[in-house]
Amino acid sequence: MQARVLNFLRLAQRLARIDSLVLGRDRLSVTMVVFVVVIALFLRFALPWLDQFLDTAGVLPNQSTANRLSDYYPALIACFAVFQGGLFSGAIFGFALIDEKEDRTIKAMLVSPVPFSEYMLYRVVVASLVAYATVVFLLLTVNLAPLALGEVLVIALGASLTGPLATLFYAVYAENKVQAFAIAKFVGIAGWIILIGWFVAEPFQWLFGLFPPFLTSKAYWMALDGNPNWWIVHAIGIATQLGLIALLANRFKTAAYK
Repeated sequence: MQARVLNFLRLAQRLARIDSLVLGRDRLSVTMVVFVVVIALFLRFALPWLDQFLDTAGVLPNQSTANRLSDYYPALIACFAVFQGGLFSGAIFGFALIDEKEDRTIKAMLVSPVPFSEYMLYRVVVASLVAYATVVFLLLTVNLAPLALGEVLVIALGASLTGPLATLFYAVYAENKVQAFAIAKFVGIAGWIILIGWFVAEPFQWLFGLFPPFLTSKAYWMALDGNPNWWIVHAIGIATQLGLIALLANRFKTAAYK
């Protein structure tokens, strides 16, 4: 067991060195990093300004609703920080896998001494770590509808799984970058599930839990409300996302051997 762990760490070190060189020269990766910073600054400074502007203009609140824009911060943060934060990582590593498919690197990996399962584990772990760091950065930088630091770190665990989930979704269903860009539009639209779910009352809101990343957002909202059961929903969200990751990884492995 110890030998397998050491072998995996050596493999991870070699692959990480290669990834750092490749992704550092990749325009998409650089763009994604810049976009994360832009999103964080936009949410942090533009939302409070817009909230004040809409209040002064009599748009929110108005005669039909007493809510300000700030009352909807939890929905916006859940969509653009908790959910989209993981997608940034998914896009970066998903397109990296597409490149490896097109370059037939995956085929070469199958006949190399490197176990394919360890290679996939590396991809999942790295995508999760990058997604985790991204979500934590967004939540702490935006700092609107904030949680305690400990809760942020725990919520980010569930949100980080969106990274490898998206990575494998691209790898399984896209044969090339053209298809991957088309899928990226579809994946981005999935964020509307989070926003729409916010406005649906319970118990019907739980139907949105069929989309597992929604459960992470739901746990975030429950934690904001002080509901002590938020961690149960969070754990269910983690379990279902791990199940989907395992399913997609198996499909990717099956397709690679064809």
